Amino acid sequence: MLTGQAFLWPQTRILAQVLTGAYIGGMICMEDLRRIPKIVGPYLMIIGCFAVVNMVTAFSIFYLTDLDLVTCLFCAMPGGITDAPLIAMDMGADVVSVTAMQLVRLLFGMGCLPTIIMWIGRKRHKADTTAAIGPVQKNQASLCRFLPVLAAALTAGLIGRRTGIPAGTMTFSLMATALLKLTKDVPPMPPWLRKAAQVITGCCIGSLITIEQVIAMKQMLLPAVILCLNYLLCCVGGGMLLRRVFGLDRCIAMLALSPAGATEMTLIAADLGIEDVDLVVLQICRLVGVLMLFPQLFALLLRFSGRT
Repeated sequence: MLTGQAFLWPQTRILAQVLTGAYIGGMICMEDLRRIPKIVGPYLMIIGCFAVVNMVTAFSIFYLTDLDLVTCLFCAMPGGITDAPLIAMDMGADVVSVTAMQLVRLLFGMGCLPTIIMWIGRKRHKADTTAAIGPVQKNQASLCRFLPVLAAALTAGLIGRRTGIPAGTMTFSLMATALLKLTKDVPPMPPWLRKAAQVITGCCIGSLITIEQVIAMKQMLLPAVILCLNYLLCCVGGGMLLRRVFGLDRCIAMLALSPAGATEMTLIAADLGIEDVDLVVLQICRLVGVLMLFPQLFALLLRFSGRT
């Protein structure tokens, strides 16, 4: 914004998407797959609820602002704050608006919804949150052990990019890493490399921001309110529906529908004294499903509406 000189090579964005896909794919384990048949019903309902809320919110923002439809769809997408802008870049959305709205979603999902959920569920926080979270284990992953995984993710990501599939780079990297994780002893991504991926992603997004765009962001106040209200209704209403149909605990059902990140919500649930394997699996599957399915849904919608 100060100099107008920030520049990144286009290949930098590919690297960021590959690293993000490798990180998410590395979260999937065989135990998660074994539990999928037990949670497939709740999972489909969760994805359905998110799809409806995504569309309602996106079209509300579209008709109330001058943002284009693809930007509105990604503004309301219940994906990660780093993942959604990266995919939005590939599909030609206004990445600054998408990032701003994704930040609002994340802060609302982490800062407000857990308190609302616990109040509705009439549960009390456990005094000893350390015991709920459990001991922290040191991550012994090294770059040398992770390099073969990274090479496979990069190769798959480049193939995915050549296919022309929306979010193909990240999706193919994710699938390749998950396949390796399920068939071999794959080490987790080193913490410093995961942080490097976040820095690269931040650079990709930040290099596109101009002072004119920041001034124009004042129009995002109303969309932010719409986004929070719709996701609140989804979380509470969908959670009650999940509880009635599948017999899930009220708080677990609402936490499963929280639009914050999978990792963040798992830690928040533990901090609230809720430890449930199904909640962790649902959150991971929700994140993977949104990143893999929603961009394809957006592409079909845009093609059908003639806005591509």
